[in-house]
Amino acid sequence: MWLFWLYEVLGFLAVVIAIVIYCHWRKIGFWSFIWRQLKWVALAIVAVWLIITILCWTHLYHATQCYFRGVSMKANTKYSIYLGECQIETPRGSYIPIDRTRSLPDGSKSGDDESDLYFGE
Repeated sequence: MWLFWLYEVLGFLAVVIAIVIYCHWRKIGFWSFIWRQLKWVALAIVAVWLIITILCWTHLYHATQCYFRGVSMKANTKYSIYLGECQIETPRGSYIPIDRTRSLPDGSKSGDDESDLYFGE
């Protein structure tokens, strides 16, 4: 999720930098341009936000699904964009794919060894 917000901030900065370059090129004051063209500046920012949201749609969906899966299990989960999977936190603090675990995080099995994991296909 942090990567999505990074893209959003970078998109906002790109719009602001483009406006600054345009104002410098046309020799117009930055704030006077912003106030005169406020509607178009706002539309540009919203358009960039929507484009980034559409490009990241599948990752946002999977991250939300993983979050609610963790809430229902009362466990810490995170969605890995790089691996494309939902991960659950083990008692040791590491994250493993949630689809490969055999017991719930608060479940009846105890022990810190990783023998309760299923790595078969």
